[in-house]
Amino acid sequence: MANGKKILDLLLNTINDVQQKNQANPREETADPNVFDLLKNRLAKLDQKQKAKRVQKGKSPISFLDRVKNEIEGARRDNKKDPNQKTAPSSIFDNIIKKIDQGPKRQASSGLRKIVVDYNIDLNGVPRNIIQQVQAKYIEDRKRFDQQYAQALNELSQKY
Repeated sequence: MANGKKILDLLLNTINDVQQKNQANPREETADPNVFDLLKNRLAKLDQKQKAKRVQKGKSPISFLDRVKNEIEGARRDNKKDPNQKTAPSSIFDNIIKKIDQGPKRQASSGLRKIVVDYNIDLNGVPRNIIQQVQAKYIEDRKRFDQQYAQALNELSQKY
């Protein structure tokens, strides 16, 4: 979980940054500080117990980043439901999720760059939007590939 701890620290810093930007932005409604506390509390609960519960229920493993995004979406829903708290602007949650998605996009960009170099492919004439579509497909395929290996490794860990 050491890598997860680093990611969690980065996310907590991101939440603080989003909060500061929200407070400083005169064009956006300032969110109640409790919203940010809600986010931090939900993320703090991410631990191995949740992963173990998921496996015990026979569900396939889910990546740490997907679990984080699920918690952020859960905080968004909790915030909307809470009659005692003003609903935060959607951009608060969107900005945090956008930051989370940057890592896989950078990895995909690096992965595609390696393919282009390894196979000596010239992409000079290819429009940028087409390359972005390929990158999105690469991210999707990579996630599915990783999920298959996670499932297989999880089954091995249950077996031995």
